Amino acid sequence: MHYLIGGSNRFGRVNLSRAAAGAAVKKAKELLQDGYLDVRISTPEGRILLPDEFDQLEG
Repeated sequence: MHYLIGGSNRFGRVNLSRAAAGAAVKKAKELLQDGYLDVRISTPEGRILLPDEFDQLEG
């Protein structure tokens, strides 16, 4: 099962996957730093996490 990461910028939307929660959070934070909007992580259980909830996966 994978964590799915998505975000949008002025060129369109990007969708990525990572096998581990920590890697998903790292990539999502990188997207935010690069100016992406609407960055979200979808867990293998189907839960959608917004940036202010990413710390729930880091613990």
